[in-house]
Formats: sequence, C-alpha cells, structure tokens
Amino acid sequence: MIFDSLKNKDNYKYFPALYHALNYLDSLPDWELPAPNVVLDEDRLFCNLVTFTSKPEEQCLYEAHRNYIDVHFIVSGVERIATADIGSLTPANPYAPEKDIEFLTGSADGCYELKPGRFMVCFPGDAHKVAMMKDGPAEVRKIVFKIKMEG
Repeated sequence: MIFDSLKNKDNYKYFPALYHALNYLDSLPDWELPAPNVVLDEDRLFCNLVTFTSKPEEQCLYEAHRNYIDVHFIVSGVERIATADIGSLTPANPYAPEKDIEFLTGSADGCYELKPGRFMVCFPGDAHKVAMMKDGPAEVRKIVFKIKMEG
C-alpha cells in the first residue's frame, strides 16, 4: 500500500503504469474530472470518476482484488480508507472473478484520511474499506485507476 501526495509523483517514475496514471492526473487542469471510462493503456490502465456520500465505518466493507491495483485519488471532499492484510479478514461474499472483487469483514491494520491531492495505491492483498466518513456524511469525488497486474 502507498499513501502519498501527487506532488511526489516523480518518486514513482520506475513504476511505469503508476507513473503514467499520476502524470495523467497532474495534466488535468485543476484536477478537471475525466470523462467516464478513460483508457490510458489498452487492457492495462484505465480510470473512472466516482462520486458518493461517505458513510459510517460500520456500513462499509473491505474490498480486495486479485488482478488489478487500485489507485484512489481524491478530487473533492474527504474520505477515510481503512486497510488490512487480506489474510486477516473474513470473506463476506465469494470472490467474483468477472469483476475482480471480493468483499470482506474484520479489523483494520491502519486508517488513512484522503484529501484533495492525495492518493492511495492498494495492491492485491491490500484489502481496503472505502467511502468511510470523517466527521459526518459528505459528498466525495475521486478518480479511481485500475492497473492490471502483469503475469
């Protein structure tokens, strides 16, 4: 898992797909919102805008992926994201290979507050509980990138 600021994007130049995603973000004027389903690298790197109202932690589930890395970038609002090792959690639903997602329950190893300009990278094995509110429900807009794992 990586938690960082877009201003540090050059630290990731040796991770080509992640660096491509961060440069794309940095190229958006004032983090202008992308069109739906932007494909940056066919079958390897794409992104979507996600808008939601944050909610209490007890209403959220962990999610994990096996074939894709998630990159969460906050455009507006504040989102709390809890993380945990997938091996320490209990499946809430079976893994859905067609959507590359599994939902889980359990305790957090850490919790992070994402604000505009911050991003979080969650690798397979990094379960993440998203959409959690800080002080109360709030509208959050973020860009979520999916990076296909090689191999």
